Amino acid sequence: MAIFLIVHSGRIEASPPLNADPSVKYIGSQACVSCHPNQHKSYLETTHSKTMEKVNSSKEMTKSSFRHALSGNDYEVFLRDDQLIHREIIRGTNNEELAITENPILYTMGSGSHGKSYVYRKGDFFGQSPLSWYVESNKWAMSPGYDLPNHPGFSRKLSSECFFCHVGSIDRKEGNPNDFTILEETVGCERCHGPGELHAKKYRDQKAKPSLTPDLAGSDRATPDQTIVNPARLNRELSEAICQQCHLQAAGKALRAGKDEWDFRPGTPLTDVRLDYQYRLGDDKMKIVGHVEQLHQSKCYQQTETLTCITCHNPHDTPAKDEMAAHYRSICLDCHNDDACGEPLQKRMAKVQNDCAKCHMPKLDTEIPHTAFHHHRIGIHSTEKAGPEIAVGLSPILDISELTEMERERCEALAKFQVAQEEPDNPNFKDYDIEAAKSLIQLKNSGKSDADANTILALLARAQGQAGIANDLAAEVAQSEQQPTRAKVEALRLLAQIAYQRRNFAESAKLYRQVTQYQSEAFDYFQLGIAEQNSGQTEQAITALKKAVELAPTYIEAHRVLAAILGSQGKTIESNKHQQLAQQHQQRLQQLWRSRQLK
Repeated sequence: MAIFLIVHSGRIEASPPLNADPSVKYIGSQACVSCHPNQHKSYLETTHSKTMEKVNSSKEMTKSSFRHALSGNDYEVFLRDDQLIHREIIRGTNNEELAITENPILYTMGSGSHGKSYVYRKGDFFGQSPLSWYVESNKWAMSPGYDLPNHPGFSRKLSSECFFCHVGSIDRKEGNPNDFTILEETVGCERCHGPGELHAKKYRDQKAKPSLTPDLAGSDRATPDQTIVNPARLNRELSEAICQQCHLQAAGKALRAGKDEWDFRPGTPLTDVRLDYQYRLGDDKMKIVGHVEQLHQSKCYQQTETLTCITCHNPHDTPAKDEMAAHYRSICLDCHNDDACGEPLQKRMAKVQNDCAKCHMPKLDTEIPHTAFHHHRIGIHSTEKAGPEIAVGLSPILDISELTEMERERCEALAKFQVAQEEPDNPNFKDYDIEAAKSLIQLKNSGKSDADANTILALLARAQGQAGIANDLAAEVAQSEQQPTRAKVEALRLLAQIAYQRRNFAESAKLYRQVTQYQSEAFDYFQLGIAEQNSGQTEQAITALKKAVELAPTYIEAHRVLAAILGSQGKTIESNKHQQLAQQHQQRLQQLWRSRQLK
């Protein structure tokens, strides 16, 4: 079991956090409030308490419309019956209206410090709006990843992984990561302190109310309470792991065998659940892009064992905006004296109002539009832009020396597969699939493979034209996984594709029907539609194809196949409608492509 360290009476005591045991239950933040009202009140003043909220129209800019220049689509935000609505109008080459999609917004996602994204729910599944609100520009614009000529619109669905950093807890239907209920709508007490069942029982049994104030202030107790985690008492690695579960954004990641993001428990290493990787450059250094890697590169961090995330970011105390500079400067002065800066006070005042962070942690633009974040490498920053960096591999961001060689190779293989899928045209990663396959074959031959590894190996085998091997691996996963995990859903889809290639259309349709029960993707409904048609189930084919174009109105091939089937049924008017939509979307796509080429 992982351990955490407590500094007590001049000694370092090693003790396992009792609530890190997987059997200990989460009880929700409201169960904490009666005994810890002051801590709860202070937490509500922080941005962490606003990571996701039910939409409150009184807090939103509820009237807006604009045309997105790159796609030519129109977007509208408005209220209907006090409900916030986001609408997308897809237009053709002659400005004709091709499709309208609108959804009532259920949640805002993000604290609102820099901006907010928006979530809707349709049927059993959550989706992301293509629109976000940006604080610094004070306007509606395309969500991150949507500012493109041909973007996913409302077709992007959100899994439980997408909500991990925004909600307190969820309840997945039969373990399905795509179908779940949100139990606690924002990050709460137990995300940092761990599940509260033991802690609440201990004090309920004692019929005495505990106070966290001494722990939060950092003073010692005669007997530290091990039924709950206090991040201030953890060693640096474990304290940072609590922050890293959400704030470590890497180039690639791999879950440990049999683990899920939601298995992480405060007081344990993050590497017990997942490994995060960053690009390794030609000089064998790691590319430094995230806050974690940046902080770890700082001399301030390297020359002390006490500087960590909560040194500057107290989860229960957010300074007022006009007090921030002084607040953070006072933290710097805990280690540095006022004469340590090489610039005279008069120049500092004139340049940055003596704000340490403006020089030593400057704001930099990010890939998120209209947003800049502070650089977390504390130091002297050059104003010169760095040249292009060539990635030559992946390196783990955190220490993984305790893992066996086989575990390290498995996780790196999964991360390489992820990177190769996300950047298929990048020549630096052209061999990642082959390298991943070699490691996963060795893992399989050792008898220590798992569902995730087998599924990825099956996908790689099919890509290499080895359908038989792919089918056997996918069938093994589908049979062994009792719940509709990500591995099982991918395995079922792969089996459906192979069955179709083998012209076993009825089996293919059966498998695709299972897939569409577990997630709602236009591609799966399209494949289901053509499998149904080829197995003689025309009405079921029409239903599936109509669902495909409902989910993705610009799905050209789905419109074409639907038009052909409807035409064969004598439904001429409806057939012509979909044939025309296919042509108009094709013309629109060609126009977008030409516009992009001209630029």
